[in-house]
Amino acid sequence: MKRQRILTVFRMEMKKLIRTPMYLFFSLFFVAMLVIILGLALGNVYEWGPDAYGNPRSIFEHMVPGLFAYSGIMIIFTFASSVTGDRDNGVQRRMKTTPITSGEVIVGQMLSYTIIPLIQTAIILITALIMGFNPKLTIEGVVMVFVFMIFLSFCSVGLGLITATIAKDARAAGSLAFIFIVPQQLFGSFIYMGESMRVIGVVMPSQYVTEGIYRIFYGGTLTDVFIWLDLLVIVIISFIIYVIGLKLFDR
Repeated sequence: MKRQRILTVFRMEMKKLIRTPMYLFFSLFFVAMLVIILGLALGNVYEWGPDAYGNPRSIFEHMVPGLFAYSGIMIIFTFASSVTGDRDNGVQRRMKTTPITSGEVIVGQMLSYTIIPLIQTAIILITALIMGFNPKLTIEGVVMVFVFMIFLSFCSVGLGLITATIAKDARAAGSLAFIFIVPQQLFGSFIYMGESMRVIGVVMPSQYVTEGIYRIFYGGTLTDVFIWLDLLVIVIISFIIYVIGLKLFDR
């Protein structure tokens, strides 16, 4: 496995993001725009009561941890559309004629989808702070939020691979991706469906990220064992889904 080949795949993935306005918008700016809208509409509405630690929070602030998770699951759409587009355009077929191995492609893609959620998370956090979000920020806490988002992005890449396996073309992939996005959006992100619906969120990867980030921002300490349990669950789920997606796509 050669570093130069991995970097070639990494640069190709990043150039693809930059050169495709739709992918760039959904990957980096769509959720930030949603943060601005919700901040303006719900930044001074307190009908949901205090947070789990007894501190008064607006509805907007209750939603922010879930918005981070929502940004991560949108990667399913961008990745599935991108990979299927490469398949339709013959890019993948041409890559098979080069010395680049499948392992190098995987590492290059994983590297690019480590950088993307870091940029994405930073943009959302800065935007939320500007809109009145007031978490208990610590350096360790912010680092942990980035870790959660990286693993969620790996999970979303796996679901994107599964979507690309099923879809016939890029347009179909973009539509099919919402089969995985919408349930996580409704039961594991910023949309509150009531306590009775939380049991459905147990099978949603995004719920563990939302709850972990919620505890980090509002609990203010990483000694909370539930943060580490949430992280462990999302790591396991991400690994399983990524491997399944890879196996299906390589068939």
